[in-house]
Amino acid sequence: MNIGLVTDTYLPDINGVVSSTVTLKNALEKAGHTVYVITNHAGTGIKFEDGVLRLPGIKLKSFYGYKVSSPINVGAGSYIEEMNLDVIHLQTNFGVGLYGQYLANSMNIPLVDTYHTMYTDYTHYINPRGFEGFDRVSKDAIKAASRAVCNNAQAVVAPSQKTKEALIDYGVLAPIYVVPTGLDLDKFMNVDPQSERVHQIRGQVSADPEDLILLFVGRLAKEKSLEIPIEAIVQNPNPHVHLAIVGGGPDEEFYRNLTESMHGTDRVHFLGAAAPDEIGLYYAAFDAFVSASLSETQGMTYLEAMAAGKMVFGRRDEVLTELLDEDETGFYFDTPAELNEKIDVFLNMNPEQKEEAAHKCQRKIMPYTAEAFAYSMERVYSQAIDDYSQTYEVQKIQFSGNYVFLQLQVDAEKEPVKMIIPIDDFFELKISLHTKLDDYMVRSYLDIQNFYWCMYKVEQRLLAREMTHHQVVEYCVRRLEAPLSVADQVANELELMGKINDRSYAMEKAEYYQSVGSSKGQIEQKLYRAGIDPELIREACNSLSSVQEKSNAAKLAKRLAKSLKAKSVRRKRQEITHKLILHGYLPDAAKEVAEELDFNEDHDQQALQDAFEKAMRLYASKTPEVRNQKVRTYCLRQGFLREDIDELMESENL
Repeated sequence: MNIGLVTDTYLPDINGVVSSTVTLKNALEKAGHTVYVITNHAGTGIKFEDGVLRLPGIKLKSFYGYKVSSPINVGAGSYIEEMNLDVIHLQTNFGVGLYGQYLANSMNIPLVDTYHTMYTDYTHYINPRGFEGFDRVSKDAIKAASRAVCNNAQAVVAPSQKTKEALIDYGVLAPIYVVPTGLDLDKFMNVDPQSERVHQIRGQVSADPEDLILLFVGRLAKEKSLEIPIEAIVQNPNPHVHLAIVGGGPDEEFYRNLTESMHGTDRVHFLGAAAPDEIGLYYAAFDAFVSASLSETQGMTYLEAMAAGKMVFGRRDEVLTELLDEDETGFYFDTPAELNEKIDVFLNMNPEQKEEAAHKCQRKIMPYTAEAFAYSMERVYSQAIDDYSQTYEVQKIQFSGNYVFLQLQVDAEKEPVKMIIPIDDFFELKISLHTKLDDYMVRSYLDIQNFYWCMYKVEQRLLAREMTHHQVVEYCVRRLEAPLSVADQVANELELMGKINDRSYAMEKAEYYQSVGSSKGQIEQKLYRAGIDPELIREACNSLSSVQEKSNAAKLAKRLAKSLKAKSVRRKRQEITHKLILHGYLPDAAKEVAEELDFNEDHDQQALQDAFEKAMRLYASKTPEVRNQKVRTYCLRQGFLREDIDELMESENL
């Protein structure tokens, strides 16, 4: 294969990305592939020498010499066309990485992206004052940009499971392969610890062979949390414990000043950057390795130290899960005090235990060889090329709300494929007519079409009416025939988006229902049928106005009083009380409202007359004796007193 490695940083720069890129290039070439490096330099012209194409760039001092290049480089295309690349492999998402994406899209070359850097751990460079709101926005922007780049690739390489999980959390849909960066083991394993140069390096810290010297190798930057080991070493009561710091970086002055302020310059030693071909000698010169960083995607320096047979002191982090076995290949710590406790454990190990630990460290990193690295990447490249060969072409685009309907064609002889995707994904993937989407990407979307279709339909429905979580689930299952798991996922997603909110629904609906005359009891039933949680129903009803509740009851009582004809005031009050209770009002409140109803003084007299006349009509066909008995019973049931009934009947000559 002809492989193009695209990176913002390359030799003579010294950092983890350079190390990974160089190791991969050498291993792939050893396996018979042709490898080109597309990078930049702090200059205005294009340089191409020994398979390395350097594009014009500008050095940014605030980013520790990082060089940024334009995403478009006029004149570079002809060099790249002659490379006849089978695959482009990004070692950076931005800078030259943007140009690499442009090349892949414009030249129809499969794209692979290795996510080397957890950029969200580096926002302090653009937010030095630590404004929380700005930091949050910056992290969200980084996640969105990372998602867009990764989803434009046929394959994404994560150096560790930790990185893969972060990318999944970002919303990356492209296939993610965990491929740890390999090591050139000879550089670390085949070093003579008794060589003169090794002694010279150790002598920069101490000539006392009894001293314990911990080594840190890396960029001196705040995300490395070097203040933790510095504080631990300065506070360690054993004067024979030292820390050697190898490397440079944007915060070197900060760490030097910190050491001076703690009066630790005799215990903490800044040795500067090491030449790439001597890094193995530094590991050999000192006794163990320490790092407090939580920003590593893989932790190459941990691997290098273990390859050199050195135990590792590391903060608890996912990247160490497969490497660091407590008391066997290293020690975990989180605080300076805990680090000092673990240093004591190390000091108490006898020579035989340390030798056994050295062997365990080297055995632990054997899977991380450069050859294994190249082999794994070969398989990723092959899969990416295969996926790219089965690309779909966008034939039709239709926008609808927050979603886009696409019609795709993979083969002229096959039926077109139709699918729906969120509009944000549409723009992130830079889709337009005739855009090519690889097979894996399309299949990823087709696998979740049910979810997107339900989201689309429910969001359309939400434009006309509010819905609760329960109503969304019920609508998806009954109307859209979605599985319950998908329906729940839709409801949960809409809650996260703020498009449904059961509490707001309950509070607003309760207030509305009360305003149109509903009782608290009726409101409870309506909210219960809407699927609102009982606790939220109680909260909503407790927030309602008791004055309005009584007013609603009084209005209903007056309407009921008008509908109850030919009944005594006493019977009317009883029936109104009963009906108010049935309408959801509390018994005491219902009785109180009924008692407050105002009736005319002659109400019972006229009502008794109406009841008497109605009864006479009902039982007119009966014999006089039976009729009179039934009339009396009927009037009694309407709540009238016996003596009043008898008096009326006598007046009617019955």
